[in-house]
Amino acid sequence: MYSAVIIKPKRNVFAIVDIGTTKVICLIVKMNSNLSYKVIGTGYKTAEGINGGSITNVKHASYSISSTIDLAEQMSEETVDQVYINIAGCNVSSFSVYNEIISANRQISERDIKRVVLQTFEKYIEENVIIHNIPFKYHLDDMTNIREVNGLYGKRLSADVNVVIVSRSALTNIENCISNNEGLSITGCVASSYSAGLACLSEDEKELGTAIVDIGGGCTAIGIFKMGKLIYASSIPVGGIHITRDIAYGLCTSIENAERIKILYGSTIVTSIDESEYIKVQNNESDEPIQVPKSQVINIIRPRVEEILEMVKEQLNRQKDPVNKVVITGGSSQLASMKEIAGHVFNRQIRIGYPLLVNGIDTEYDKNPVFSASIGSIKLVIDTFYRNNSGMFGQGGKINRLYNWVKSKVTV
Repeated sequence: MYSAVIIKPKRNVFAIVDIGTTKVICLIVKMNSNLSYKVIGTGYKTAEGINGGSITNVKHASYSISSTIDLAEQMSEETVDQVYINIAGCNVSSFSVYNEIISANRQISERDIKRVVLQTFEKYIEENVIIHNIPFKYHLDDMTNIREVNGLYGKRLSADVNVVIVSRSALTNIENCISNNEGLSITGCVASSYSAGLACLSEDEKELGTAIVDIGGGCTAIGIFKMGKLIYASSIPVGGIHITRDIAYGLCTSIENAERIKILYGSTIVTSIDESEYIKVQNNESDEPIQVPKSQVINIIRPRVEEILEMVKEQLNRQKDPVNKVVITGGSSQLASMKEIAGHVFNRQIRIGYPLLVNGIDTEYDKNPVFSASIGSIKLVIDTFYRNNSGMFGQGGKINRLYNWVKSKVTV
């Protein structure tokens, strides 16, 4: 298994599974004949045996994943056999490759385009696993930076391709947890930064250049979109659970109480009101709750948030062509004043990202940043196999013949 790029679902019902440090989400989607779709099942459970998006306890993780899928199946009254997995940790990274071919015919065809893009798999021999192989620029003879080369006349066709990879061992552990559930298999993997960007960014933002920052439980996924494509992906091993643990340590309370305090009172900037507002903190179950100023909680939260944002900033500043806008999503994006503190750290335009509306999703989850990656994966699957490329990937299509050569490696 050196590639885990997504392939077309065998049926009109498929599932997205988002495996995080703190939660597992399953969305079951049904496609209709008119290419409309609806979420018909939702599963959401606390994760166990998972840290930073990687499996740390196979037994616990397998149960978390299977029980979440079971919840979604019960709601949908459907049984799924193929799932798409969101990958946030697992050492996600990306690099650019330059591929080139000589066209057999003077007019560039879809076959030529696939040949030049799939050349990546001939070159890549490392231990990590390719999950995305995204062409973002084409060149034809003396013409450069072409978006659409199909039908143009030329001889030497080349492409700049963004290749996203993950750890083979980490992905194999996830695959084993999925396969522990009889009848289930992975249909492909999606980097959380890619899917979150598809769910939260406008077309203009993706075109002009924008960074997406998905602050998850155990890690933070980073992506950069430009020219409408994902051109960079990475992650850092720090997220919302680290903020929760800081609160638990600083206030001498449980993780459960710390998480509740973060959700109810979490902020990143102290105001005059916070100095005089007190909150109850339960140190031990047998002790009486104590009163602590809200400002104390904020002063615990802020350094960790600044650390996360500074680590992201360091990665953004390494890029040759830096972006001027950052969109922040994920559970911790809901901390009060996140936009303001991020603006201070990045010195760029900031927006909090909410996922696009999806037909059928529960009202309590609607426009919830925790679901950004899951909803973006739905969009990727549908745009790739149903809307943008309707008919291209069918069993009798031209590209299907290339599958025999690349063993179902479909470029997305």
